[in-house]
Amino acid sequence: MELEIITLAELVTRNFEARKSYLAENKIEAYRLITQNDFELPLAVDIYLDNAVVHVFGPLGTDDIKQLENALRTRLNIKDFFYKNRTKGELQLPLAKKKEIVVNEYGHKFHLNLSDYLDTGLFLDHRETRKWIKAQSKGKVVLNTFAYTGSFSIYAAVGGAEKTYSVDLSRTYTEWIKKNLELNNLPLEKNWTYKMDTFEFFNYARRKKLTFDIIIIDPPTFSRNKGESFSVKNDYPKLINAALELLTPKGFIVFSNNYTDFVMDEKKLKPCRVQEKLDTLPPDFQNSFAHWCYVISH
Repeated sequence: MELEIITLAELVTRNFEARKSYLAENKIEAYRLITQNDFELPLAVDIYLDNAVVHVFGPLGTDDIKQLENALRTRLNIKDFFYKNRTKGELQLPLAKKKEIVVNEYGHKFHLNLSDYLDTGLFLDHRETRKWIKAQSKGKVVLNTFAYTGSFSIYAAVGGAEKTYSVDLSRTYTEWIKKNLELNNLPLEKNWTYKMDTFEFFNYARRKKLTFDIIIIDPPTFSRNKGESFSVKNDYPKLINAALELLTPKGFIVFSNNYTDFVMDEKKLKPCRVQEKLDTLPPDFQNSFAHWCYVISH
């Protein structure tokens, strides 16, 4: 892709103007301003209120960083910057102070930590998927696996879900889910949280004869647990097939991942209907790859 010759300051202004009405109309305070494909520098930039999170995919010079920060300060009044090393090697990047904030998205509130982790607590590329899940959730029992900080569960609960189950292996994230539920005035007794491996929870649900109308599966590309490794490339059939056993007759699974080279092989799945969902990317991610998304039903 041939990049347009444009200054960073001009790019910041142009991209913000293109997003401004969408952000204001939908009460969105966290969004992607610059994608990897927008500029010659190896970076992407997310804005959280008056903070910038800069994802770095290759070496950045001191002058590049100064140019970026000056553009964001002068054009958007950005105050604090947080750099995330997205390479597999070491990079010399500016350090930042610790910072936690709360942002709004479509009227929902989320606790975010901009400084302490590689991810902030909210995957911005699934904003429209969350909105769609909310519209489908009234009166439904919803299972959110690999739940992270529970954003899908928040949307489902606000959308009138009869009950939500949020499953994540991390104690940090399960506590974070509870904070987000409380922040949105959602009762914990109707929105249960489990610190469990997803496959372990599937076994638990089968023993308890639990079934679900909506099952959300958005796994990491690769992970390890108790000496065992998981890769979405190899293990997605096991995940989807286990979920199909717990799905109500008219229910559906939302399966998503961000493995660039992912290929869905339906022959590896139990008999089911698979549809790729193509309308899940928000406007601020239209110029880059963010995820694959499928809706799977009996």
